[in-house]
Order: sequence, then C-alpha cells, then structure tokens
Amino acid sequence: MQSPLVSVAQVGPRGYHKGRSTRSHHKGHIMIDRRTRIIRRIFRLLGWLVVRTLTRTTITGREHLNTAGPVIFASNHTSTFDALLVITLLPTDTTFIGPGDFRLLWPANLVVKYAGLILMKRGSVDREGLKRMLDTLKGGGRLALFPDGGTWEKPIWDVKSGANYLSHATGARIVPMGFGGTYQIWMRILRLQFPRVTVRIGAPLPPTTVSEDRKRRPDDLQDAAVDLMRRIYDLLPPDTQAHYDRQARLEFSGALRFRPDDRPAPDVPFAALAELVSKPNLFSPLYLNARLPVRPFVRAGRYVPAQQMKRAADALLAAFSAGDFAGYLEYRLGETKAAEIRTALAAISAA
Repeated sequence: MQSPLVSVAQVGPRGYHKGRSTRSHHKGHIMIDRRTRIIRRIFRLLGWLVVRTLTRTTITGREHLNTAGPVIFASNHTSTFDALLVITLLPTDTTFIGPGDFRLLWPANLVVKYAGLILMKRGSVDREGLKRMLDTLKGGGRLALFPDGGTWEKPIWDVKSGANYLSHATGARIVPMGFGGTYQIWMRILRLQFPRVTVRIGAPLPPTTVSEDRKRRPDDLQDAAVDLMRRIYDLLPPDTQAHYDRQARLEFSGALRFRPDDRPAPDVPFAALAELVSKPNLFSPLYLNARLPVRPFVRAGRYVPAQQMKRAADALLAAFSAGDFAGYLEYRLGETKAAEIRTALAAISAA
C-alpha cells in the first residue's frame, strides 16, 4: 500500500511584533552539601575549558555579576549551551533552575542530577519548586533562570511571567543577560569551527511592580516579562536579534498527501503540526529524549508506508496525553495550536 505524507512548508515573511557529607551551609534556604559544592566546581571548570578552548567568547558587564541578593539572573535561551554559560559565569552560590518534566541527554542530565538544581515541571503548577525559588530569594539568595521557559524556536516576546512574579513577590532585582550565537552551537563546536559567542550582562533592574488591582496583575506581570525580554534583546548581537525576528515572521503550512492520488486528504488544519515538526529544538526531544518512533515526521517531504505514519502519529498522541510530555504542547505552543496538532495527528492515524 502506498502511503500518506506530511509535507511541511514555511511561508513568510510578515511584520515583526515589536549527600554524603553532613557538612553543609544554608544559603537562601537551599541546603548545599559538600559533595554538591565539589561537583559544581568541577562543572564550572569543565565549562570554562569548553568556553575558552572551543569558542571565541567575549563577555561584557562582568561587574553586574556581583549584584547582591535577592537577585534574579535572567537570560535568553536558545541552546543547552546557555546553561553551561550560566553555571560557568555566575557566582558559585547561585541557585539554578532546571527542567524537571522530561529526561535530558548526556551531559546535561549529569548537571540536572548532581549540581543541586531546583527542577521545575513545566506545563503544570509546580508548587514545591515555586516555594523553593521564593524561599531562596526571601533568604537573600541569587537565582538563575530563563524567562522564555525553554530553547524552542519562538519570537523574543513569547515569554513566561515567572521571573517577574518572583521579583514582585520577593523584591528581587533582575539582572538581564544576552547570550548571542548559541543557537545550534554544539554541532559547530564538534566540527571545531570555534563559533563566536557574546555575553552581555546588563545593569540590575528594579523589582517588578504591578497594579493594586488583582484582576490586572496577570496582564501587568506579562507586560513586565515582555519588557524584560526586550531589554535582553537589546543586549544581543545583530545576528541573534535577526534569529528572533525571523521567528516572529514565520508562517507554517502542511498537507497530508497520498500515492496514488485517489484518496481525499482529511479536512483538518495541518499548520500547527507543520510548525511542531519544522522547529528542531521543539521537535527533537520527542525522538532524541523520548525515543518515539517519529521518523516519518523528521523526514517530512517523503512518502512512507501508511503503517509507519500511523504508528508515528499514535506515538505522539500517546506521549502528549500522559507521562513526561503531557502538557508539552500547551506550554510551548498554547492551547489552540495544541488542539490543532492533536486533531491533525488523529486524522493521520485514521487515514
């Protein structure tokens, strides 16, 4: 039997929218034992070796790294390399926030497991993780996080308001940081291309303030989050700014085709599914981390046996319904696009 194909096209542009040891110390309500401190130093050393020997990195604004707590260090996030920069550059008493929703690949999984991070379950209300972050800042500590919530491809203004909520709730200042040249950097590092990386650290921003009207607070926090990302955007080099600008202009379209052409295509939208499979950082966790059998979508544009396509669609539907990837779509693309993707996958499965 000849098979269906999901064909992805990008159309645009359009306008840009502007412990084994019992010896531990207590810092910002987070207990860091001796073993974890040693492991952090090792990661820091390894990070410096990578940054200094395999990249051409320039750093400006180092004096702002000494900002006293409570303080939040906030940067853009397009690669796991950004986490290496954060661990390498920031003060050793900084508490780092990491992903707790699905397993990362080596060597990032070692950092998550051994470096004493606060792991947040993205896509759900993680009250335990939120409390630990609040306690860190209320105790005068330093916190490092990525306001945009992950590395998937998106415009600069597609941001979560968590950093600004924490700032408002604790009176913490925010130090904006712009990381340039890190998107898809690991392949260039492995090829010994010595990519250029820029790190610009801005002056501390005052704590976030919001309206006394509780109904307006969510909007105020989101506006503050967008303003924070705009400030980070201003710290980025032109090529990285262009990367974010391009994400704001992209449109996506997709189609399900059959060979021979004797079957009508399902009358459902495929644009959101095309967006999912077209963005490497967004789609790759589903086959690299989760090991799902989604090869037909990775190789979009080729005909494959119908059973392979059905198996891939069913695997994605199951992953998005339960387990580590439940809420994955809603958190990253919003409820409307998540529903469209599920509808498209169901149509492929039934075709």
